[in-house]
Amino acid sequence: MRRHLFCLLLLLSAAATAQQAPIALEGTLVTPQDVIPHGIVLMQNGKIVASGADVKVPTGTKVTHIEGVIAPGFIDLHNHLTYNVFPRWKPIEEFGSRYDWQQKPVYNVLLSAPYAGMVKLGMACDMERYAEIKAITEGETSLVGGLQQACSNGLARNLDYDPELGSSTGKIVYNVFPFQMNEVQLAEAKAALAATPRGSLLIHVAEGGPNDASASREFTMLKGRGLLLPGVSVIHGVGIKPENFAEMAKAGVGFVWSPRSNIELYGDTARVAAAKAAGVQMAIAPDWSPTGSDGTLGELKYASRWNQTQGSQQTPPPLFERDLVLMATATPAAMVNLAGQIGSLAAGNAADLIVIREIGDDAYWSLTHTAPQDLELVVIGGQAVYGDAALMKQIGATHGEDFEVCGAKKTIELTGKSLADTEKGLSHAMNQFGRTLAPISECGN
Repeated sequence: MRRHLFCLLLLLSAAATAQQAPIALEGTLVTPQDVIPHGIVLMQNGKIVASGADVKVPTGTKVTHIEGVIAPGFIDLHNHLTYNVFPRWKPIEEFGSRYDWQQKPVYNVLLSAPYAGMVKLGMACDMERYAEIKAITEGETSLVGGLQQACSNGLARNLDYDPELGSSTGKIVYNVFPFQMNEVQLAEAKAALAATPRGSLLIHVAEGGPNDASASREFTMLKGRGLLLPGVSVIHGVGIKPENFAEMAKAGVGFVWSPRSNIELYGDTARVAAAKAAGVQMAIAPDWSPTGSDGTLGELKYASRWNQTQGSQQTPPPLFERDLVLMATATPAAMVNLAGQIGSLAAGNAADLIVIREIGDDAYWSLTHTAPQDLELVVIGGQAVYGDAALMKQIGATHGEDFEVCGAKKTIELTGKSLADTEKGLSHAMNQFGRTLAPISECGN
């Protein structure tokens, strides 16, 4: 059995051992379908036993009162994790499509060549490790876009590598260049979509400006390859037209939205109002930190700001804050056929959740406007892996490594190499290519 899976099983086994007695968190629950002001989520052996306003807490349960919002952990269906060690790239021009900027000398100097050099130096696993830590500090408990090798020590759930969530999990295929798949790869992807349980195919399509001909043409190419199928989700989709979204909805094809990276590179983003009106299932994800967000917390905040600019006195913005929260939790779980296992606080789901400080009276608004320093707790498989040291200890964390996020003291539970050693090794290697290590969080953005 591969080492990544072995480490993940050890992690979950440790959590189960530590939770022979159940643990309960009491506070404002975002399930995320509903908000329960005075609710309880009860966890035991890595699973959610019950959640709601009238949960019966067994005798001997340790109950921790939370002055904040308790929500499902975020699910990231679009990332390029190992690139997240690089600092932000701020292009001085807008591009027509991704094929334009990938050919620019500046991209080669700042990202492509240093990335290849880091991998050649054997730093890929450290790059993955650092990126997963970044993701966890952004509230992510499940993600895709990592290395297809066993080296990340099971920090978060790597859905496209080893889902390991139960017998109902299909294969999740993540593909950046779907039109370059050869016939064997295409057949394997279609086989995953046709399997029982059904798999998923996450693909980059129509990435470019909304009026870029090459980006828009890719939707026609998608149909030509026979990939307008249930279980497929299109990433980016800036060039997709309203009538195309209607076709996607009819075919059961989902959509993954990454607004910040779209706007930074192409000056605009996808027609989400049309996608919503068509009834397309939509997720939100950060893409990568060089031009997107550090993680889902940041992308939710950016999307909310963008959304508020889309309304008028006559027309409300296309999305509600609740929509955005669902796009980071329950909807992406459903899009990869994992509803009932992750993405909500429902009984039987994996105990993957986050705790944030509450901002005002709207729990959804709190989740879409919180800062990294206000993420108080991340629990994966019932185990506290990151957050404020005092709160982590209250629910069973025994040790951790302390560090600062935007001036706030945080603790993370790691096995193997420490965060400090990982940062030191990456910084030394990146210096050879004239690059500096990106911070865990871009505070204030």
